[in-house]
Amino acid sequence: MSTEAVIDVRDLQKWYSLNQGFLSSILGREERHLKAVDGVSFALGRGEVLGLAGESGCGKSTTGMTVLQLHQPTGGEIVFEGRNMASVRDSASMKEFRRKAQIVFQNPYESLNPRFTVEQSVQEPVTIHFAGDPTERVIVAMERAGLVPVENFLSRYPHQLSGGQLQRIAIARAISVEPRFLVADEPVSMLDVSIRAGILNLFKRFADELGMSILYISHDLSTMRHVCTRVAIMYLGRIVEVGPADEILDRPQHPYAQALMAAAPVMGARNRKRVQLQGAVPNPIDVPGGCSFHPRCPKAISACNKVAPEFRAIGARRSVACHLYA
Repeated sequence: MSTEAVIDVRDLQKWYSLNQGFLSSILGREERHLKAVDGVSFALGRGEVLGLAGESGCGKSTTGMTVLQLHQPTGGEIVFEGRNMASVRDSASMKEFRRKAQIVFQNPYESLNPRFTVEQSVQEPVTIHFAGDPTERVIVAMERAGLVPVENFLSRYPHQLSGGQLQRIAIARAISVEPRFLVADEPVSMLDVSIRAGILNLFKRFADELGMSILYISHDLSTMRHVCTRVAIMYLGRIVEVGPADEILDRPQHPYAQALMAAAPVMGARNRKRVQLQGAVPNPIDVPGGCSFHPRCPKAISACNKVAPEFRAIGARRSVACHLYA
């Protein structure tokens, strides 16, 4: 794995305005925002897989789609191959970025056109980005995605295939243009447990053999151990801990990360200590001051509700945003 960053995300923000229109502007009401992503930073080297984990609604998927500019960022930088793509608007540069940065969505039943054959679905991005006969690139992509023999799938339609096969087609479509960066957004959450390992092995092989950098988004921590190089834990639009996968999954330091890991099912862990959190996730429109986790944190101290914690290194490759490590 190369230490040079393929993509470097700096203080990324995605806020949604909650102003209610003309009346609000007349009455001079203060503008309010839902801060789905609020200051997220990470970098990915060549062949590295970063897992992004957290509860539903924490901003994981929004982060992935904002990095790819499927959502326009409110603030921050997305430095890809040395260029800040957050400030780029010309169509030629965006088309090149789209070729090099792709996504695999959670639901293959919705991400594939039911009117397209498999060949048409995989071929479409190839014909957009490359001149000449697309056949060879289509075949290579399908073989890499495990759709063999290829000729058995080319003329079939989505309704004729299983969920696992459909997700492999979506993966083949994404890698057919040979991207350098891939966002995998909950790619196995809708699949049977029996076939998840095969899909995860694909992403691991893409990173190891093709040098592809992957942002792997999931709430299933067990899958992250299998495929990720590093893991970042996200809470209410912010990353609270990041480090090597085994260290984060086995020895989490942030109280929220500890609670998240304690809630993950583990075979034979009858005597495992449980972490009880008080209350529910706060309203993302009215995020608590100081550390946003402090209303639920069993280890909160006086500083937690006053000052937002800064990221601090607690090891060579590990950082945490928590006053306990100040």
